[in-house]
Amino acid sequence: MPHLIALIFITLSSCVSTKPQTEIDPQQQMQQLEAAYNTLLNISARTAVPDSVMLLLTDNSRFWLEAMEQAALYEDSALVEQRPFHEILVIVTYRMLLRENVLSEYPDFRMLRFAIGEMGILRRAKDLRMGPFEIRNDRGSRGLAGSPRVPIMIFRWDELRWKFDLPESIMLLTRGLATIGVKKDWSNSRTAIHLLDRYYHGSFFVINESLLNPVSGI
Repeated sequence: MPHLIALIFITLSSCVSTKPQTEIDPQQQMQQLEAAYNTLLNISARTAVPDSVMLLLTDNSRFWLEAMEQAALYEDSALVEQRPFHEILVIVTYRMLLRENVLSEYPDFRMLRFAIGEMGILRRAKDLRMGPFEIRNDRGSRGLAGSPRVPIMIFRWDELRWKFDLPESIMLLTRGLATIGVKKDWSNSRTAIHLLDRYYHGSFFVINESLLNPVSGI
């Protein structure tokens, strides 16, 4: 019995003294977060192995990507217009690039490759001046250099690694763009089409409300 009591005491002491992985070495955790961020932004959309990219994303991100691809391929305007701004922007951009055969160079997992590629929303993060990284518990983030306390890139600690929260980051990255429509009293769909036309004006000729419906023949 004394041996049993001693074993229980040692086990309990070990449990109490063991810190969560994110608290063991803050400097190492920060280095891992920076490495995860840089790996994400330097992935080749054309040649990356999809399974390896999926490991960098949260489970929620993978489910969201699948839902977005199905929405882009099949949802009509009535359903698309019910979605939040960042999802509408993803859908209409994907449809435009699909219609213009820009995505034909991607052999598979097109929504995934679009999301991480030069035509995708993460391109916006590359064009911004970013501030320092920050870790709070199991959440890693990075904001703009001008407002570092306002995060726009979100990572979650899961399975002993940092994983990127794609839908939340896209929502935060495009939050400022959504305010353009609010000021003009536009719908989210009209705002998304306007921004798409402004960004790709001269590159593609037909950028209008037809993108709120699935691309015919695809």
